[in-house]
Amino acid sequence: MISAVLRYVQPHVLVIDEVGYLTYGSDAANVLFQVVDHRYLHGKPMLFTTNKPLTQWGKVLHDLDLAEAITARVLERERVIQLRGQSYRTRHLKGAEKGESPE
Repeated sequence: MISAVLRYVQPHVLVIDEVGYLTYGSDAANVLFQVVDHRYLHGKPMLFTTNKPLTQWGKVLHDLDLAEAITARVLERERVIQLRGQSYRTRHLKGAEKGESPE
């Protein structure tokens, strides 16, 4: 296995943040599949954050089949937690819009 991939298959829990914020190149999408597949086969937990529906991961990864293979592995043992509401990162903007000073 490639040493770059080893870095991501070894941690007890792997967090992949902001899937879909940027699109992946084909090489990066292939590496992501290798990481997900290895962790899936070894029962190692993964946590993904995304603002994209899983149905749009094919666009993000530039390969619908690859996205389906990744999401199939992720969703087989999944717990999907969907958060709705204002972003925690932009909470300070609400007061700024009203002319209030930030906390």
